[in-house]
Amino acid sequence: MNNKIILVGSGYLGNYIIGSMIEKNLPCQIIEISRTKKNRPSSIESIKMDLDDDILKLENFNEATIVYMAPPSTVSLKDYRIKNFLKNLEEVKTKRLIYISTSGVYGDCNGQEVNESCKVSPSTDRAKRRVSAETQLMSYCKRKNINLIILRVPGIYGKGRLPIDRIKSGEPIIKKQESKITNLIHVEDLAGIVIAATASEDLNKCEIINVSDGNPVSSTDYYEIIGMLLGVKITNYVTYEEALNVYTKQRLSFLKESRVLNVNKMFSLFPSCIKYLSLEDGVRASL
Repeated sequence: MNNKIILVGSGYLGNYIIGSMIEKNLPCQIIEISRTKKNRPSSIESIKMDLDDDILKLENFNEATIVYMAPPSTVSLKDYRIKNFLKNLEEVKTKRLIYISTSGVYGDCNGQEVNESCKVSPSTDRAKRRVSAETQLMSYCKRKNINLIILRVPGIYGKGRLPIDRIKSGEPIIKKQESKITNLIHVEDLAGIVIAATASEDLNKCEIINVSDGNPVSSTDYYEIIGMLLGVKITNYVTYEEALNVYTKQRLSFLKESRVLNVNKMFSLFPSCIKYLSLEDGVRASL
């Protein structure tokens, strides 16, 4: 079997990629790399590996398609984790690299539409590290003549990834007229796009692809849809200024930015890739 796919930093998304590959009985060898060895079917090889080790044993990576999902290191604004990974990958002949990045690299666009040709302007440390990783990957893959696919991904939701406790506890949400626009994708749909990207041949040497369900909503709309399906009426609304004194710093970092992802390229390259075009359908399937 010469179709080898290696999932690096496999976690929540990795679980769905593996599940979908098994369900579809795809003719490929799957190797999973994570911080802990996982209990998988015998057809899946699970390897424990700390990506921050100076020397990584990457002999299995030869002639493989690599899906890199590991978050950046946080020691600085440069992603030293991926720098170390690429350094250890030097002697390996890689077939293709797929990087799961974030749409946060565009920064706050005041609700304006952004496509893949828009300049990156990250405002959070988290997004700046993703830009660092993207830059390193583009330089490495160009030098090594490797096909690179960068998926710029927004908020991922799915089973176990809904703010159910916040809604049930009555945590306040921002008034709809002050709530900023956001983009979302169901984890099953993202897994399907990743799998399609591993097999697609009609791609440029370096492809950057915005990913979402194509239906941007406000963060308040998202909470209200979940509340409706839970049978919980949301009554506690606050202004955006009031939210600054209520929400955690991490949650605020997401709510301060607003953009609409243009995903025409995604639909062109991977038609029929989105199962949950309706956020309500996606949330219902996740409860």
